[in-house]
Amino acid sequence: MSTRPLTGAPPGGAAEQYAELTFDRMPSVVPRGLPAEPPPWVRATGGYAYEWIRPLPGSAADPLVDWSAASPAAPPAPSGPGGSRRESGAPLDLRALSGLLALGAGVTCVEFGPQSSWPRHRIAPSARCVFPCSVRVVGRGPGGAEPDVAHYHPEHHQLRGRVPFRHRRWTSVDCVVTAAPGTTGAHYGDYAYRLVCQEAGLLLGSLLLAARTLGLRADAVPWCPDEMDRLLSLDGRCECSMAMVRLSGSVTGVTFPGPDVQGPRVRRPCEPVEDLGALSAAAHREFARTRPRAVSSGAASGTPDASVGGPPAGPPDTAGARSPDTADGPPAGHPPAAAGPVPVRLPWRRVGTARDSGDPGFIPSPLPIAADALERLCSAALTTAFPVLWHGLPPVALLVARRNVPGADHGLFRYDGTAPAPARRLLPGTAVTPFLRGCQMVASTNGHQAPATVFITVDLDRWLRHDAARAYADLHLRSGEAAQRLLMAASAEGLIARIHNGFLTGPLREACGPGRWIAPFAVLVSRRRPSARYRFVLDGGL
Repeated sequence: MSTRPLTGAPPGGAAEQYAELTFDRMPSVVPRGLPAEPPPWVRATGGYAYEWIRPLPGSAADPLVDWSAASPAAPPAPSGPGGSRRESGAPLDLRALSGLLALGAGVTCVEFGPQSSWPRHRIAPSARCVFPCSVRVVGRGPGGAEPDVAHYHPEHHQLRGRVPFRHRRWTSVDCVVTAAPGTTGAHYGDYAYRLVCQEAGLLLGSLLLAARTLGLRADAVPWCPDEMDRLLSLDGRCECSMAMVRLSGSVTGVTFPGPDVQGPRVRRPCEPVEDLGALSAAAHREFARTRPRAVSSGAASGTPDASVGGPPAGPPDTAGARSPDTADGPPAGHPPAAAGPVPVRLPWRRVGTARDSGDPGFIPSPLPIAADALERLCSAALTTAFPVLWHGLPPVALLVARRNVPGADHGLFRYDGTAPAPARRLLPGTAVTPFLRGCQMVASTNGHQAPATVFITVDLDRWLRHDAARAYADLHLRSGEAAQRLLMAASAEGLIARIHNGFLTGPLREACGPGRWIAPFAVLVSRRRPSARYRFVLDGGL
């Protein structure tokens, strides 16, 4: 554990105190004896008994994953079978929305076999959360009437709403990532909020990569979590909104030709807790009550909508702003640049189905991994699909421990994401294994056996200075996109990448030097081991 004092943000801030609990004192809050599988869907009793259902069409397209960053000046364009690009972008219609939800938030495959522990795989890992994060869609029709609110059910590949849908055609579409901290807290206690923040970042990253691949655009708009919860009919405790992006295309018009269907309401049975815990509940209250944050001119093309994010926000708070020449990373808002060549471009479903976290008791393969493949993984993690979404926010950096990577120097290296700056070695190769052993909370984490371990790091002080109330959630959203891109890139390279929370902050922070560095995500990278697990690819739910 690090003994450095907590400095840089107002004392007593809930986000800072919860970060100190979950990173600096993490062993004291991690629960024991966790369940392995979410409970099945059952028909709901009490309250409203029926929902309105809009089935989504299957997505026939299987585009090549687009690892590049979208230009802020023009919509991205999808990649065709030959890798060609249409610079005009793609329309956002019903089939495109269906494809986005299926590719970015759907169930990718069913697994069985004597070594199978998780039968149903989603594109975004859930940190074994019993109640995974969800996607809500807010669709607006022409004329400014009340919007439609729909809950995407990946198992059934359909949109469900509590009230009859008002619009047959949506001309504006927002995707909202929601989490269930209250129900997750019934199993994970005070640690639940960290897990749902992690998963919200992973799911958001998956949606953004899918939008980029399909030729759509994602824009940042000011929004207030509390007001979004009211719009989505969420109580803010058992379930709450965590992130929102506005989607668009060359033409935006999602038309539902068939009639809506009324069906029984379904839910996952679990008794929610009234409160997560003193620190996590306070940290979320701070985040939820923040007013809409101003979007920098040029950072988003959409017009703020008062019905979503409340009234337009005032000018951003520049107190504590850093000079561009600070030593702890690029200035806020600097667009991350690729650290090297992009990963292999393969069809999305092939990559998504191959995405694998390994067996529950993860034992890395002793075989080496190629240096150029590891460079491509780092490049994917440091490139964001839509830089406009993170304009003005502090950057992420990678800390890469190379143990068994032929063709590259071994050691602990830092990638700041600013081209053409090369990776900087922090520790020699002989010190890597002792460093990883010192980082591990328990030896069964097996980081000291992985050929490479990638820590996605941020300077907590910089995030707290930027926006103390939103810092904890926002840094997980930004680093979650980097982690999800790294996982997908590992699948494209034929590797296994496993997120593990069993690493301590102290040794990592001392290796990084000045700044209060934390690693919201640590990813073990390994070659695949043969296993008795078999998968069936899914398209359009179960």
